[in-house]
Amino acid sequence: MLIGLNFTLGGTLELVQRLAKEGEIDYCELLIDNFLQVPPSELRDAFACPIGLHIMFSKFLESDAAYLESMAERLREYIDVLKPLYISDHLARFTHKGRTLYHLAELDYPNEYHHVRQRVDWWQEKLGQRLYLENYPSIMDGGHDAPEFFERLVQDTGAGVLFDASNAVCAQLNCGLGLDRWLNVIDSTTHFHVAGYSLSILEPKVVLDTHDVELSPETLAFLTRYKDHFDKPNATMTYERDENIEYDDIVSDLRKLRAIFGHPKGGTQ
Repeated sequence: MLIGLNFTLGGTLELVQRLAKEGEIDYCELLIDNFLQVPPSELRDAFACPIGLHIMFSKFLESDAAYLESMAERLREYIDVLKPLYISDHLARFTHKGRTLYHLAELDYPNEYHHVRQRVDWWQEKLGQRLYLENYPSIMDGGHDAPEFFERLVQDTGAGVLFDASNAVCAQLNCGLGLDRWLNVIDSTTHFHVAGYSLSILEPKVVLDTHDVELSPETLAFLTRYKDHFDKPNATMTYERDENIEYDDIVSDLRKLRAIFGHPKGGTQ
């Protein structure tokens, strides 16, 4: 299991470089939308470690073809230079009836399947790469349809799943979706996310994927219980932290992950 960190903002560059230099991370996942103004060669030279690419704002289920074709052309430049470990994107709704949503919305899995399948096929073709798609931190009961939706999508499109373990824990806490329901999805993929979550400010209280606190005991227990499903050749586990970015706190969580998966710093598999 390779342990990595999501690099979201330029201001954390020195921290990420230090983590890589000191062997606390084995690779870096770039939120690539934020760095499309940086020449690919500069990004390559900035990191002395492998790189993954995480796409946030393609909105490929909703965006028009011309925009996506332009974005794909630009992304292929980075793919060619960076030779990423994987490329991932989101399955969620960014808008509703033309209005931008404050929080991303979960799909209506049964009713949107055919549209999603067609768009995934098309978007993978434009990128020229297999795409790994992230599961949503469900809040409402519709999340119960997610595991089978992803299983079917993988089978029909050849796409993969960027399985976010903490998102699955959020779904369990919010709507009772059993963690064991995800085992077929976990077994089918090699790329994973994990992060901290927090309770919402407003009532009714729900668990939100906030990336601003340490890993929860529930998430660590989930990873430990199903370690043999997660840990496999070429597997990656990306730790996300977007707020309260303190070096020692991040290192503490990274080492908790290494303790579970039994690999020393440096990525020995």
